[in-house]
Amino acid sequence: MIYQVDHQKEIVNIHDIQEEHRYIAMMDLEELKSCYQEFGIDEAAIQRLEDPSLFHQNMIIPAYHYYFGLVHLINARDIFVKKDSLALFIFKNLFLVVVIDDEDHHINQVFQSSSDYVLQKEASITRLVYYFLSDLLAADYQYLEELQNEIEELETQEEDSMHFTNQLRQLNKELLLLQNYYENFMTIGEDLEMNHHHIFEDDDSRYFEIFTRRIERLSKNVEMLREILNQAHSAHQSREDYKLNKTMQFFTVVTTIFMPLTLIAGWYGMNFENMPELKSIYGYPAVIVLSCIVVIGLIVLFKKKKFL
Repeated sequence: MIYQVDHQKEIVNIHDIQEEHRYIAMMDLEELKSCYQEFGIDEAAIQRLEDPSLFHQNMIIPAYHYYFGLVHLINARDIFVKKDSLALFIFKNLFLVVVIDDEDHHINQVFQSSSDYVLQKEASITRLVYYFLSDLLAADYQYLEELQNEIEELETQEEDSMHFTNQLRQLNKELLLLQNYYENFMTIGEDLEMNHHHIFEDDDSRYFEIFTRRIERLSKNVEMLREILNQAHSAHQSREDYKLNKTMQFFTVVTTIFMPLTLIAGWYGMNFENMPELKSIYGYPAVIVLSCIVVIGLIVLFKKKKFL
């Protein structure tokens, strides 16, 4: 569907497009294949859209009189769900969005809000492209904040080591994929910024610079979350080491307490003939008292040293 968006949103036919007016359009791949020649789009661009090897890449390519871009979106809240995919064709007076995959209708919602924006602000095609691309990622800031809360909550929870390790590995994998995603997405802004003079005026480049800086901030936020996750891992490891040290300290104290008793038992278990304690009626009670004194004395000593 093609809209003329000068002062109001009006549906037009592809043959009604004129250079002095602004247009936005959205269609699926099959619709584009039936009319791409009327737009002046090269067949090579259509072939790229049908190439499965490009389904995980973000790119923008300057053609003779338009830009051709591929955008693959991930949900920052759940990066393992199926991605949304779209293609962009940016002409001097036309912004065309081709939906390849949009199960949650997110692309359609952003397109409608962008078309309303260009009507309200009488924005140029360049600013519309900037607004559209920015709005595609607008929810990511909230998702990253939720990820930060999840990491901070994980750090404070007294979870068992296996559960913590599994969560840590999952979060680390998510953040790594997100960082690669934003760095890959940044190439779109950089290429538009570098090649803007191909179609647009020099003053329009500031919008692409703003978009690139925005993606950089998202990438830096992910990098910060990875640092927080590493800190959470270090804190958890410190707690585990402390627990292990306390356990080893307890067993060390117990072993130390019973070592004198073992010595006494071994000493009087030798059964030499000339050991007067063996024939004394007080020998057995004396050994009991001696053992109790040793145990109590060591316990008092360890209490004072705060080993117990």
